Amino acid sequence: MARGAIAPAMTTPPPPVQDFAAVNGARLHYELQGDGFPVVLLHGGLLDLRMWDGQVGPLSRHFTTLRYDLRGFGKTQAPVGQPYAPHEELRALLDHFSMDRVHVIGHSLGGRFALDFALAFPERVSCLVLVAPGINGAPPSPQEYAWYMSLMGSGREKDPQAIIEAWLGSDYLAAAMARPDLAPVVRQWTLDNMASMKPGANLPQPLEPAAHGRLEQLLMPTLVIVGDKDNPVMLKNAEELARRVPALTRVTLPGVGHLPNLERPEDFNRAVLDFLLPRSVSRSP
Repeated sequence: MARGAIAPAMTTPPPPVQDFAAVNGARLHYELQGDGFPVVLLHGGLLDLRMWDGQVGPLSRHFTTLRYDLRGFGKTQAPVGQPYAPHEELRALLDHFSMDRVHVIGHSLGGRFALDFALAFPERVSCLVLVAPGINGAPPSPQEYAWYMSLMGSGREKDPQAIIEAWLGSDYLAAAMARPDLAPVVRQWTLDNMASMKPGANLPQPLEPAAHGRLEQLLMPTLVIVGDKDNPVMLKNAEELARRVPALTRVTLPGVGHLPNLERPEDFNRAVLDFLLPRSVSRSP
């Protein structure tokens, strides 16, 4: 089947392919699975492509799923101290796979990058799904980084282990860390990505002009998913996107924090598929 065409739902998706793609001086670790119109998944900060383990199965029954470790995270290999533009890197990765047009799903930090990509290359984005997203250029709020500011003056603000513990104890992750089934997984994935906090490990350059001043330019169908127990700034971001993005659908999951796809995977997957499937038409590559 041609890349970019919708495949009928498959009972058993083909096994995933994991490898590295040489892109812009980096070796991006990726996983490709399924067949049909492509869906790209961008993980959040201090996480890696494993955060989408509960999504690629359901999605790959209808789509080609491409998930990868962003620079500084997971198994991706990149020069330390090299600034890069995540939206340009995503375009290069899509070119590597001859994916001209895709659905993009981004969580938190990945949501920032997804927004920048959609604004920089709107012709490449069919639908946009933002999960508890950050917005580059948004006015700073003390609530957004209160978890980190609590370390200031203690001598621990540059200690990676202290930063990790502050993050895991933050209001962002309170709902997830209260669950015995989820807390050990989130902690381990976060510890695995501690290297992302080393100086120069991750130097993303945002789109200019910044996304916050350009939200009205997002004309593609857009879905925002947020949990009502997330940090207040994430809820504010969802509200602002709902107010300013013309074709936006908002889903708020009750009792959920910053990790909707992990905390309520079935509800999350249903919301994403209900949004994407009616908007996924057959396309030539």
